[in-house]
Amino acid sequence: MKKISIILALFAGVFISCENNDFGNLNENVNGAQETDLQALMAGSIVRYTTLTGRDNLLKPTLYVQYQSQRVYVDEQNYNQSPASWNGFYVQTLSNLNVITDYFENTANPDPKFLLKGSANNQLGVAKIMKAIIWKRITDTWGDIPYEQAFKGILVPTYSTQEFIYKSEIASLIAARNMINESELPPTGDLIYDGDLLKWKKLANSMIMSMSIQLSKKYPAPGGYAAIQFNNALSDPNGSIATVSDEAWFSHTNVPGFENPYVANRRNDYGLSKTLTDALQGEALSDNPTSNHTLDNRILIFSNKTTVATDGIPYGLTQAASTPLNARAKLSLNIWYAAAPTSFMTASYTLLNRAEAAALGWTTENALNMLETGIIKSFESLSIKLGASGGAATVNVTASGPAYALARKTDAATNLLKVIREEKWVALFPSAFDAWSEWRRTGVPALVPSTNALNGGVIPTRYLYPSVEQSTNTTSYTAGVNTLVPAVDDNKSKIWWAQ
Repeated sequence: MKKISIILALFAGVFISCENNDFGNLNENVNGAQETDLQALMAGSIVRYTTLTGRDNLLKPTLYVQYQSQRVYVDEQNYNQSPASWNGFYVQTLSNLNVITDYFENTANPDPKFLLKGSANNQLGVAKIMKAIIWKRITDTWGDIPYEQAFKGILVPTYSTQEFIYKSEIASLIAARNMINESELPPTGDLIYDGDLLKWKKLANSMIMSMSIQLSKKYPAPGGYAAIQFNNALSDPNGSIATVSDEAWFSHTNVPGFENPYVANRRNDYGLSKTLTDALQGEALSDNPTSNHTLDNRILIFSNKTTVATDGIPYGLTQAASTPLNARAKLSLNIWYAAAPTSFMTASYTLLNRAEAAALGWTTENALNMLETGIIKSFESLSIKLGASGGAATVNVTASGPAYALARKTDAATNLLKVIREEKWVALFPSAFDAWSEWRRTGVPALVPSTNALNGGVIPTRYLYPSVEQSTNTTSYTAGVNTLVPAVDDNKSKIWWAQ
């Protein structure tokens, strides 16, 4: 409750009006904010980003990567072509953070009252790291997007290329990490690490690794751009996220506006996909798309069933076929729960990225050891963060992690990269946007498209641009579409790093 009390106090401060007796400007909104509150803007951005909900902002990627199946209103799991708005990522998220970065980057002598809420270096550094996280989400979802001209008051901004955005944000993460100073006052709007600046530096390095790996198809060589950026982050003395205590999570609470985004949706409209439940149970003759044939007890955290023997809903069914399957496994109440936390970056994902980098020949680390440690950390983290969230009985599967990891090391003897990438798919659950980006880059696991697909039978590789862009920002929209392959505003077209 400490964090929520801080948030409420911050937002209250934003909306306090100042006394105004001269009545000189009757167009002024005297009930609106009278001066900028940078800590409230930072806190507000974090809250808004972590509470974005609904089909486009949360649930569709869970269907695309077959974490879930739809029981009713099945158009999304059958890949309907529908434009999606990006406003939630720009408005009160990036826009808030942009006020902070603009102020400190363009003000030689910041107002002392702002510095009481954190040093300039630390407020700027944290805001830049948060911006990188959000920019990655937007460009991974649509492709080329308004970036350089965003927040400039330009009604029809040009789109920046995904290549430019990725390289710019990797550079921004490096700058942010280097400017954060642990001897200076931390930002009071920090709702992720509560002022622990070293952890922000580790998050920056883990983000650089994640973004570098995402470029592996474009820069595969050990001496190429992506490998160089990965190694620079790996060798940085601040380190990266390697323990559960260093992980970046947002703690939700059962207060309107601060709840986990799943609870705003109809849980009974969805079930766990049989693709996932079969994979976790290691079933050989089934819908299992992976090389795993070992029981994975993480299913007890993911599923509402209390035994491992459970069936999800076959993926891609029609509504008539899937609606009667209500008794099958659903997402657990430890995840579909108001106070369940949301992850930004975990030790497991970072370690599995290190495993992949080693397997690609980018680093001299031992890929098998990184794989094993990454899997073990996934069991530990999921048990601590989601298994004990309070929505249902506590589930702790930490003790079974080492044996499962050892079995997967054996599987990796025949195809190391495949096993690493399959384990990312499981470890990222339920962070489906990240899992979807990984799958689009690698094609792992070997997911089978819906047989009732509305788009010709291809798992979506992007969202369609917002419908308003085609009519009001036609030139930029057309330029963005022309960088896709094929050059069509379609959910089957590939964005730059997937081409």
